[in-house]
Amino acid sequence: MSAWFTVRLDDRPGSLARAAQALADRGVNITGIVGVAEDTDGELMITTSDAAATREALTTLGVAFDEHDPTDPHGLASPGSLADMARTLADR
Repeated sequence: MSAWFTVRLDDRPGSLARAAQALADRGVNITGIVGVAEDTDGELMITTSDAAATREALTTLGVAFDEHDPTDPHGLASPGSLADMARTLADR
């Protein structure tokens, strides 16, 4: 099953590199990516080739993340969900 992950990265050099390397070390391919940064806050939304390995990598790194099921009718797949998510990111 595919999933979207919203990853909150620390505001310091190398945060993105560490997360990407942890995925690469597990053979996980990033299949979609969107990044949002405002001042010192940043979030990365990714889809990957292996949700379980992504979950494991991010947990092992101690990186905060939320997982979203795109098939959930109340999640990303429903009409207006992109607008809701964009508003949430903009408000942060």
